[in-house]
Amino acid sequence: MTYTAGELAKKLGVSARTIRFYDEKNLLFPYEYSEKGYRLYNDESAKKLQKIIMLKFLDFSLEQIREIMEEKSFDVRESLKEQENLLLQKREHIERILEAVKKARNAEDYNLWECMTRIIAITKEREDIILQYQNDDNFKKRIAIHDCSTSKIGFYPWMLENLEIRCNMKIMDLGCGNGAFWKNVAKKLPSGLEIHLLDYSEGMLESARNVVNEIQRLYPEKKLKFILEKRDATNFSYPIAGFDRIMANHLLFHLNKENRLELYREIQELLAETGRFSCSLIGKKHFWELHEFIRKYYPEIKIPSDSFDIWLETAQEELSDFFHILFVKEQKNDLMVQEEELIFNYILSYSKQAREIIYDDREQFMEYIRKEKNAEGYFYIHKSTGMISANKK
Repeated sequence: MTYTAGELAKKLGVSARTIRFYDEKNLLFPYEYSEKGYRLYNDESAKKLQKIIMLKFLDFSLEQIREIMEEKSFDVRESLKEQENLLLQKREHIERILEAVKKARNAEDYNLWECMTRIIAITKEREDIILQYQNDDNFKKRIAIHDCSTSKIGFYPWMLENLEIRCNMKIMDLGCGNGAFWKNVAKKLPSGLEIHLLDYSEGMLESARNVVNEIQRLYPEKKLKFILEKRDATNFSYPIAGFDRIMANHLLFHLNKENRLELYREIQELLAETGRFSCSLIGKKHFWELHEFIRKYYPEIKIPSDSFDIWLETAQEELSDFFHILFVKEQKNDLMVQEEELIFNYILSYSKQAREIIYDDREQFMEYIRKEKNAEGYFYIHKSTGMISANKK
């Protein structure tokens, strides 16, 4: 069925001005034009308008909505499922803020400022939810640059060697992301594993499910059992214990110290008596050359790691209160990046602020990168990544 802008507006209970606005912003296109030049819309337009309005309600910017509408093939039922997930995330986010506000209201004076800081931190997490929505594109932009590694062995296979996983173990991957670790090491995994993949982001878990399906298709003989659940590391609990390995890869520096200490206590309870807790972290000099480049040419961009308060060099002291440290290892690995695009995409993934600053400055950005390359045409970046392994005291 075909509608004019006014008829579509009436059908969905919005103003005709709303239809025109989203049309002008290149978010809602007419199905066709009448002989007199009027914009005409159809039922597919109505479905898309509903999604646009919902995304706007969920705090997405017009730029983000445009990217979502352009990049994904549209299926109304799948769209409604995604919207349901986002609404549940928003409700959970609001409930966490309410809990923090109540705690602050009842706090003693000496603890009030800490509680208020916590409220601000939770409030800012809303942007992270938006960035992680739908898929793992942002994560892929961050890891693509690591294909330029100078190491003969990738970081994930290196981690697997140090995890010492054996047949029939029960493993938890806390903050599993898109399942990239398991995708990279699947061929080398022993059989009979029970692997619990946990993450806060629905988008990441959806990608991890696809990885799991692919692993089970390729290696049915391994009889790997995967369990995927949405869990928040900042307020963590789990109903199953007795884990032989619990992993937290590149997760701890995203939590404040109070949350980390609570997490360690819970991990202690979930580990089997001979179980191990392993975490990967970056060192203080990680990506130092790239960070100096940003400070030189784009000093207004906030570098995410500048706010970290736990590092590969310092984590042992904190963890020692809860675990017996077995080892702290750093992988010898650097990057020799030839393609400017990889560096551009990596910095785009930092934040909305970074995207706004460099997106329209693309050509100048590339020129800056070329200027900083060495005589062989490479941009050198030192990596400082490693892992800590510990067991129960």
